[in-house]
Order: sequence, then C-alpha cells, then structure tokens
Amino acid sequence: MGEEMKVLSRIELIFILSLFGCHFHHDSSSKDKYKKLSKMNKQKILIKEISNENNFIYWQERSEKQFLVKKVWSDSKAQTCKNCHQGFSLENMKGKFHQRSHWHIKLKHASGKIMNCKTCHNQSKVWQFNFGKKTIGANYTPKMCLQCHFKQGKDWATGAHGKRATGWQYERGVYSCVFCHNPHRPAFKKRWPKVEPYRPINNEGRQ
Repeated sequence: MGEEMKVLSRIELIFILSLFGCHFHHDSSSKDKYKKLSKMNKQKILIKEISNENNFIYWQERSEKQFLVKKVWSDSKAQTCKNCHQGFSLENMKGKFHQRSHWHIKLKHASGKIMNCKTCHNQSKVWQFNFGKKTIGANYTPKMCLQCHFKQGKDWATGAHGKRATGWQYERGVYSCVFCHNPHRPAFKKRWPKVEPYRPINNEGRQ
C-alpha cells in the first residue's frame, strides 16, 4: 500500500509540474529574448558579405530568393571576342583570311538535326548568346540552359544542384552551369570512384 501511494504521489507531482512548468519557463525575460532573436533572424544581420563581390552577378528569377552567381567571362574577355568577330557572321568566318581558332571544337550536345553552333551563339554577335528573340551575355547563360534543362535549372536555383563558390557562412554564391559542364560536350565521361585516402594505423589498432 505504501509503494502504491509513492507511485501515485509521483504521478500527481508530474501532473502538477506539467500544468505550471510552461508558465514558469516563459517568464518576461524569456519572452524578451525570444522577440530579440526573432528580430535578428528577420534582419539577417549575421550574414557576412563576400569580399570579391565584383566577380559575381546577382540572380533572381520568378519567385526564388536572390543569390550570387560567379561570372564566367570578364568584360575584357567579351571585348577580346568582339575584336575578331566584329562585323563578321559565323558563316563568313571560315575563309583563309580569318584565323581558325575554334574549328577544332566538336559539338556533342544534342542531335545535329535540332542543334548547331547558331542555336546558342548569336550569328552576328558571337560573344552574345541567344535567349528567345533577345541576346544575353556569357554570365547569364544559365537562362539559356534552363530553356531545355528546366528540371536541373530548378534544382540549381534552389540549391540542390551545382556547387557553392563561397563559404557557407557567407551570402549564397554558386557556380554557373559551364563551370562544371563543357557546353559543347556537357555529359561527364565515365570514371572510377575515387579510393579513400590511405590512413596509417597506430599501435593501438585505431586509425
């Protein structure tokens, strides 16, 4: 009988604490602290800015949150292309007069019936790329990729595909599609998985 009373008293004690425990926990100081943390989270004052922001562009499409994308080409790179290609279309660049610096490239992206050089490169401005009836610069080419690879593009925009170009404690900055994929041959070659690095075993038999 005495043991039963002890069990009942414990249950009653737990019941009483469950009724008043929350009230004791959420005193005025706890509420103030919660409000302060919530305000800090909304303002996002803890996010650090990257020091080399000029190497990135700001990206925002539709409803996704704005993030940074590392530049593929600098302004000087685009100017270099323009110096040779200015005034010449792709079809007029195959003569002996012009340097054949790109003709070794073999396009293995899609079927030749549906894709060739002019599918992506603008015919009159080779340093620009086709995006519907408009042209875009090399740093915005993911827009062009997303026209066909829309599933991968959605994953890229939300962070499930691709790689970070900045640390995780900084504002989100990612690599563009062509940092990993060769636009002329985007499929990765087959390769063996990498072997785990060798770690010597100490005298106690632990690595």
